[in-house]
Amino acid sequence: MTAQTTPPQPTPSGRRALIVGSGISGLAAALTLHRAGWEPVIVERAPGRRTGGYFVRLFGPGHSSLERLGLLDDLPNRQSPGARGYEVGPDGRLRPGLTFPDQAEGTPLRMLLRSDIERVLYEAVDGKVEIRYGVGPTAITQNRHEATVTLTDGTVEKADLVIGADGIHSTVRSLVFGPEDLYRKDFDHVVAACELDGELPGLADGDVAVASAPGRSAWLNTYTDGHPPVAFLLYRTPWPAAETRREPVETLREVFGDFGGALVPAVLDAMAKSESLVFDQVSQIRINRWSQGRVVLLGDSAWCMTLYSGQGSGMGVAGAEMLADALTEHDGIPAALGAWEKQVRPHITKSQKQALRMQHFFMPVNRFGYHARRGLIRTMSSPVGGKLAKAIMR
Repeated sequence: MTAQTTPPQPTPSGRRALIVGSGISGLAAALTLHRAGWEPVIVERAPGRRTGGYFVRLFGPGHSSLERLGLLDDLPNRQSPGARGYEVGPDGRLRPGLTFPDQAEGTPLRMLLRSDIERVLYEAVDGKVEIRYGVGPTAITQNRHEATVTLTDGTVEKADLVIGADGIHSTVRSLVFGPEDLYRKDFDHVVAACELDGELPGLADGDVAVASAPGRSAWLNTYTDGHPPVAFLLYRTPWPAAETRREPVETLREVFGDFGGALVPAVLDAMAKSESLVFDQVSQIRINRWSQGRVVLLGDSAWCMTLYSGQGSGMGVAGAEMLADALTEHDGIPAALGAWEKQVRPHITKSQKQALRMQHFFMPVNRFGYHARRGLIRTMSSPVGGKLAKAIMR
């Protein structure tokens, strides 16, 4: 069992935060600010809570933060102890593949879904924090004393702090910092992800399979607790922004129709019936400051490290906790935001650089990369290589 931390009882500070976005970063900000005595209010453009999402790895700062918040024991570990990892060969046959270690960056490593983290955070703020769905910002102004936000339903909200936690395509960032194109650095990659309805051929519950080729890859995760399988597909294209405007399933069939033996065609069939399909380009956000007066960006709206980093969800929580701590420890919002960014920026820089390296593991760029990846998998799947990998990850 993980040691639980008793949440401190909030002492009302009279300070109000308007949080835009009810994903992991927004919910974590609401929870930590509420515990610090603030009055957080969340606005979310979607009509209701979103579920699903692809699998994530929880370790390092995010794992430690959720432990301090007393939420770690409420999270499942969807990596079965007996789970098998497979690589799908060019002939469609399953071969032994890499499995993730149980430790990374000094903490245990958990495999779970984005929605698992969102659920425990939502349950922690439910009844304590106001959440308004179906509404978002249209204008933001501010002065020395407060920020004023006009919302899509015509209402106007005033707050001591506005937190933009509304994802890579952040409206808050566009309104305050300028157009997205100034800060979005695109990979030549497109990602599709969704939950799948039904079993996948050749895989038992808990198994993981990866099919890769130069410029294409498919990652398939199954679970032992009855949760539907989750898949994400990656491919390279010179014009990812244009590609994501196409019809997703038809486009994916063109790219992956001859790929992955019996597994990937089954995934494509399931995606055609899914209502949770995400189809987008892969990008990072790189901006030289995350705050402007009384407006601050958090999570993917500030840094979006991509799925290759393995730290997106975790740093959303850790960044929110550090933000609440900075606002408590420093007099004045500008001083707190400056101290917070100085503390968080090294973690983000490290993870963004890590993502640039790990992209080649998730999807080899060419035939040399494909064969190098296969050799790495074979080495790390051996007893000696596996021990070496665990030692490095620790």
